[in-house]
Amino acid sequence: MNIKFFLLVCISVCCLTACKEEDDIVGKNIQPDSDNLMLHFVDTATLYAFSLKDDSIKTDEMNMNLLGYISDPIFGKTKADIYSQFRLSDNSLDFGDGAQIDSIVLTLSYDGFFGDTLKPFIIKVFELDEGLDIDKTYYSSSTLAYKSSNLTDAGTYYCNPRPKTIDESDSGQTTPVLRIPLKKSFGTSKFIDKSGSTELTNNDNFLAYFKGLLIQAEAVNEAGSIIYVDMLDAASCLTVYYRNNQKTNLKYSFVVNELAERFTSLNHYNYTDANTSLKKQLIDKDYTEIEEKLFVQASGGVQTLIHFPYLKSMFEGKKVIITKAELVITRLGDDYTCFYQPPALDLYYKKDESASTSYYLPDYSIGTDYFGGTYNTIGNEYRFRITQYIQRLVLGSVENYPLHLVVKGASTKANRMMFYGTNPASYDNRLRLEITYSLINK
Repeated sequence: MNIKFFLLVCISVCCLTACKEEDDIVGKNIQPDSDNLMLHFVDTATLYAFSLKDDSIKTDEMNMNLLGYISDPIFGKTKADIYSQFRLSDNSLDFGDGAQIDSIVLTLSYDGFFGDTLKPFIIKVFELDEGLDIDKTYYSSSTLAYKSSNLTDAGTYYCNPRPKTIDESDSGQTTPVLRIPLKKSFGTSKFIDKSGSTELTNNDNFLAYFKGLLIQAEAVNEAGSIIYVDMLDAASCLTVYYRNNQKTNLKYSFVVNELAERFTSLNHYNYTDANTSLKKQLIDKDYTEIEEKLFVQASGGVQTLIHFPYLKSMFEGKKVIITKAELVITRLGDDYTCFYQPPALDLYYKKDESASTSYYLPDYSIGTDYFGGTYNTIGNEYRFRITQYIQRLVLGSVENYPLHLVVKGASTKANRMMFYGTNPASYDNRLRLEITYSLINK
């Protein structure tokens, strides 16, 4: 269906017929009658909204990386992999005479999860065959070439994340981690046998020699989870445990720091297993169900575009002061025990839908407490205060671009949500714009 055509025929209610005067106006009893500004309220302004895929988003050099595999009953399958460099913690690495490896372990510190942690996913580890560049930008759709051999020692490593479990194999560890044993043969040939060589002299040489690792997630057969990996935590490293002719119980860690490039690569499998209504909007461009259901998903997933097509004409020929305007989004559905709704949403616009540059609404500059967007358990809703923006739209001082509703921090989150559309059967829960305003008669 043509979107412009649908815009002309989408549900529209004349907002002025729904206006009501509020009885209790602060200061009314101390103002002369001629000076009263009557407050009016309307929540039936026409909204046009539909969900679409969120184009590939920047995921490199973030504070968290996503790793895991889930099968979501609404959004279908999602896979999250990590590509990362590892750097020397000291130059001129020498393991000493007669060095022999005891083990090599990839350790990943994590802080939080999304999904069902009672259902594991599989982790495989591969050596990169293509280098990362700290001066490049990597996106959720980016991938790199890697060698075909899985390096995990057991062949199949099952990840069963437990957010409050502390592994104390190394003294001083205080954060929950995954410890993934890798093949000793890899540690020997890649590192121990190169002891004292030019490849281990400095980081420039080392990164040319060892380009990094792909940490890849695979499905088991059920729901699964995605964990939030803190690659910059000191506990996230690649550690060789070894001995030499002089000492035993030695170790050396290759580290990830702010100079190490890393990114998350995401695959949503084109939403082939997603909710029928979601697939209609994303894949078929069929907007017949937008009145009932809309969607948002983090991790380069789904956004919703919202437009107020007739807002300026609604107040045509009138002098109006917008005293308050709030966009209200209400969660749809009750089963969020594993697949949590986002803690916060975000709202911005683009001057060109194909452009990467986005712009915040003027109300955002007042502060996040004022602007809003956080989840409220009372009413299961999100509210954005966009008073200044709506006033400018009414005055015609800004262009009426569609607004992009997304999950806040989408590069480092996996949360998603279904919410009520523009005219659902449960009408009180609809996506709506609540406007309180005054008309000036002089």
